[in-house]
Amino acid sequence: MNNLLIGITTDFALAEPGSDANFFLKSSYVTYIQNGGAKVVLIPFSDFFDPDDWIFLDGIILSGSVPDIPPHFYGAPQNFFTGTWMLEKRVIFELALLDLCEKVGIPVFGICSGFQTMNVYRGGSLIQDLPTMYGSPVKHQESEHSMDIRLPWTDGEKGKDSSELLDEPSFLEMKVNSFHHQGVERLGSNLEILAISRGDQLVEGFHDPRHPFFAGVQWHPERMPEEDPLSRSLRRAFLNACTIFRTSRF
Repeated sequence: MNNLLIGITTDFALAEPGSDANFFLKSSYVTYIQNGGAKVVLIPFSDFFDPDDWIFLDGIILSGSVPDIPPHFYGAPQNFFTGTWMLEKRVIFELALLDLCEKVGIPVFGICSGFQTMNVYRGGSLIQDLPTMYGSPVKHQESEHSMDIRLPWTDGEKGKDSSELLDEPSFLEMKVNSFHHQGVERLGSNLEILAISRGDQLVEGFHDPRHPFFAGVQWHPERMPEEDPLSRSLRRAFLNACTIFRTSRF
């Protein structure tokens, strides 16, 4: 896996007095992938880049972000008025990047708001604010909670079900971190649920079984301890798909 090139989308901060606008990415994303044996390329959204410019990558991660996707991208009126919204050109760029992954078969893994972008890309919708619009007993912001999860991918090291977590292809209870106030309302087309939050049945993970690897999770595996078996299994499954994709091109 040492030759794998994994692109990770960056966050963005507008210019303020005394500081320029900047693209940035939390180091935990980079460490997470590097610890899996791959190299990282940062992907800024920019008018200078066309999504097809990134076709050389072996895999793509849509990173999480504080700003929310403007609701008109999923055909909804704005019902939550105190949030911050992503720049439209960033959303458009990331949706086009997903088009590239669909067209070419590049493995793509969405984390937190990246997961939400993937759902919107597939025609799904979002709950704009869980505390005020969902009435959930589960605290999803700055917390951790239990969920039920299954992992369907083949493990490249073991040649069996991707997880050392699962002996059966059934759901298993796990605890994950949680840093979001929005969530999946309507699931996008051809997406299969992989994880559900206990207590409120909110979708926490999905994938498209028809794609080499088109999957997303609502939590942050890159911010879990390095020894966390679920985070390691997700990374291994993703990088294994990236290896297969890279091999298919040569």
